[in-house]
Amino acid sequence: MPKKAYILIESQPGLSSQLVNDLENIKEVTAVDFVSGPYDFIAEIEVDEVDDIGSLITQAVHPIHGIDRTVTCISIE
Repeated sequence: MPKKAYILIESQPGLSSQLVNDLENIKEVTAVDFVSGPYDFIAEIEVDEVDDIGSLITQAVHPIHGIDRTVTCISIE
């Protein structure tokens, strides 16, 4: 059963469209939504193992230009 997590993302101003495109190009990203509050986006991801979440975030999400900070919330079933 896939493991699900939510990545709360703070971004630099003016890069919203490019960030959404870059996030949606990651195969494990199942949804990206703009949100109000302290974060700009929430990305939903699904991976095979919980251990895959950290490597996905550090190798695929953090390198995206314009992402300032992320917080990850792992869904508990």
